[in-house]
Formats: sequence, structure tokens, C-alpha cells
Amino acid sequence: MDRYAELSREQLVARLYAYEKHGPPAKTPAAAAAAAAAPSATAPAPTPAESKSRKKKHKDDGKTFSFGVHPTRHVALLVAYHGWPYSGLAIQPTSAFDTVEGELLKALEKCRLVEPGKGWEGCGFSRCGRTDRGVSGEGQVLSLWIRSNRKEGDGGYALGDGWRAATEEKPPKPAAVKAEPEGGEAAEAEGSESTAKAKAKTKKEPKPQPKSEPAEIAYPRLLNGVLPPSIRILAWSPVAADFDSRFSTEYRHYKYAFHQHAIHGRPPLDLQRMEEAAALLLGEHDFRNFCKLDGSKQIENHSRRVIKAWFEPGPLPDQIVFNLIGTAFLWHQVRHIIAVLFLVGSGLEQPSIVSDLLDVHRFPGKPGYNMGHPLPLTLHRCEYKPGTLDWRFGPYDGPWGDLEGEAREKVRAEAETGLDQFERQLESARQEAEIRAWQVGGALRRVKEVLGEPTLLEDTNHVVTGAGETFHTKTWHPVAQRPMGDTPETTNRKWREQKTRTGKLPAHLKADDE
Repeated sequence: MDRYAELSREQLVARLYAYEKHGPPAKTPAAAAAAAAAPSATAPAPTPAESKSRKKKHKDDGKTFSFGVHPTRHVALLVAYHGWPYSGLAIQPTSAFDTVEGELLKALEKCRLVEPGKGWEGCGFSRCGRTDRGVSGEGQVLSLWIRSNRKEGDGGYALGDGWRAATEEKPPKPAAVKAEPEGGEAAEAEGSESTAKAKAKTKKEPKPQPKSEPAEIAYPRLLNGVLPPSIRILAWSPVAADFDSRFSTEYRHYKYAFHQHAIHGRPPLDLQRMEEAAALLLGEHDFRNFCKLDGSKQIENHSRRVIKAWFEPGPLPDQIVFNLIGTAFLWHQVRHIIAVLFLVGSGLEQPSIVSDLLDVHRFPGKPGYNMGHPLPLTLHRCEYKPGTLDWRFGPYDGPWGDLEGEAREKVRAEAETGLDQFERQLESARQEAEIRAWQVGGALRRVKEVLGEPTLLEDTNHVVTGAGETFHTKTWHPVAQRPMGDTPETTNRKWREQKTRTGKLPAHLKADDE
């Protein structure tokens, strides 16, 4: 201990830094012999399992990660999801049910791509379309600010205004201090010289590495590793700072699948009549009678434009897919439209019922009828102006067409490796679903073998609502003769009155009621 008594405070601190970084200094022969003779006071060496556990605990320690020291960029994510396991797309703060956005936010926070605890508001989140409980998506587009690996001037493609520098500086690392060998200054100098010679002998010249494009985080690959299989990130794209996945959309394309022989023992749906009725939807109309009114949104304008509506054969036998493209849609609008088309195809209503319900002077409130089942509805595509999005899967952050030679092959091979595995997962899930459907239909196939084909039933009126769901009634009351519900104005007023009574009317609506 005498050798430490003469050291200054600065020298002692330097020794501690060196000990933490390089371990204890090499002992002299005498010190080593004394240490061997003395009883051991150190703890037993940890087992491999304990070492692994300690490493994992240190790795998962969120306190060591500071989000502010990383740059962020504005990106769009192309998302596919199954709707049936979730209570809709949007997060419900007061609900205990799982939602698609809830799972996405958890995954983003777990991967430290957004700052934990700040929710969607903290990353400028936006969605193209809000799908409800049971509705799926294969072309949903989300936009948000997300952690980035890129740097300004890193030699890659221009980052533009969709990239932000870090808001905090990285804390400086403590200066490395070399360990001093035992035996005073002469021994220290001798030890340093011998160590330098040993390093010089073993040091190898680094091999020159080929220059490559700066890599961005492979967002789909990273997020799909922690998301449930029912939610998949298909691709990502850099976007401008003012891009909004909702308000920048040119149009939305929905698909609704159904079987033409929708009712067992009944004639097939009349597609010609359904096409005639769907053609009446085209153009800009007030669709208040083809949606569910929501007083909390205080919507006054229910005018929406339908660009295209058509039917096409589906990929499975007897399957038909209804396509509907429009600039925007109201709450449950597609499900109300398909419900009316089912009534026309079943012969219960004339195609002109569509024009009747679009006449808001004749029908200021919606007559009562059941809307379509949510399961067959899918948000197929969200379309934007050409050049707005440039989808990519892997870490390469640039247009594919700009790559040439070895660089192109390297980037393509890297992306295809990840995509190949991703596509295999999707194909496996698709085949599993088809096998399950085949097994479910086994009982019906066996019944037909034993009892023969069913006879047509004409004694009741059968109503199709989609996804194999039907109901029947002996007496059919035409939709146009049914009692009408509240008008949008009445719905909005009742909601404001109810919120006023409970003291929960938003401040921006109070002035309108005074």
C-alpha cells in the first residue's frame, strides 16, 4: 500500500479508469506469490447461465438509451393486417381491447424507433383510412417521424426536409487512460514499451473495404420481428416533411369479397342487377343514408365522390369481389353500400333504391336496414400523386434505377434475402388458411354425398349480409317504406346537448351553441 500513498489524487483516478477498462495491472513475481498464498476473498466466477442473464439485463436496460441524441426522419409505412383479431385500427384510450395501432405503437417503442411514453402525438402520426372492428387492410399507409441512421453529408442520397438532426448531443466518453505497470516510473515505461512492441507484432493492416451506400434502418424487417403475425410491415418510403398519409391521399380503394351462391338452397345473387345499382353510386352525392351518423364528429357535410365501382371474379370458386374507389368515405359507408347491393341482388329491392336513398330531400334521414358484415371488407390501396412515395424494403436508401454494377447486385441480393423469407411466411399463412377452409367445408361435402343437393326454398325471404351470414323473414318491408332515423343536424344537436348536460362539451363547440 506504500506505493499508493505517494500518488496524487489525479494519479489515483487515472489508475481507477485504467483498472475498469483493462483490468488489474500485471503483478510483479513477489506480489503474485503473496496473492497466491493469501486466502481468496473474491466471489466465485459466475456460471455461463448467470453471465448470459447479466448481459441480457444490461442490454435491455432502457435507461441507457437516449432518443434525443438520434436524428429522425419522416417516413411512410405500408401496412397489412387482419382485422378479425382486433377491435379496429385506431387506439382506444378507454378500451381494454387490442387494436392494430396499439400493437404498432408497442413495436415501435420496443425497437426504439419512436420515443416511449409520448404516443402518436409525439411522432406526428397519421393514417390514410380508419378501419373499424373486423375490417382488414392490405394497403394501409401510415406516416410518422421515426429514428434514422442517416447523417447529413454521409455520401448518400439527399435527405431533404423529411429529415431532422438530433436534438441532443451525445455525452462525451471518458478519456482512455493506459494502465501503469507495478514498480514505479521505470517499470511503467518498460511495461508500456514492451506492450507497444507486442501490439506492433500482432497488428495487421486492415483490408480495404468497398465503398457502399449509407444504410438506413431496415424498418420492415426490424418491426416484423416483434409484431404479431397478423400485422405485417410491407415496405417503407421516405417522404417530405409536409406529407400526411390522410390528407395527401388522392383516393382510397376498398374491396369486399362474397360468394355468389350466398344462401344454401337459394338462387345465386343477380350480378347484373347489382352492377346496375352500383353504377348509380358514381359521382358526388350526399351519402348520409349510406353511413352511420356519429354526433361526436359533428360532421355537417356528408358529400363524397365515388370514382369507380365494379365487380370481378375472386381467386376462389364462386367468389366475387366488389371494388369501390372514392376520394374519401364516411363511417361504415362501404358496408352500407354492399348491404343495399345484396338486397338488389337477392331480388328484394330494385336497383333504383340506390337513387332513392341518395335523394336527401325525399329521405333526409336514413331508413332502417342492416349493414354488411365487416369480415370481407379490406382497405386495398391508398393512392398518392406520382413521385410522392418510393417504396423499399431493406436498408438501401435510394431509387433502384440509380444503382449500377456490383452495387446494384449487392443491394438487390440483400433485399431479396429478406423478402424471400418474408414472402415464404405470407405464403405459408395463406396455404394454412385455405386448408382450414377446406376442412371446415368437409362436413358439407359429406352431407351432399349422402343426401344429395338441396332443394330450393321459396317460403321465406333470405337477406344476405356477407361472410356467410344471412337472416330470413316471412314478410319483407321495402326499405323506402320504413321509418327514417334522425337527420345529421338532429344527431349533432342531440350529442351537443348530452355533452352540455354532463359538462363535457368541447370548448370549440360551446360558442356555436351560445
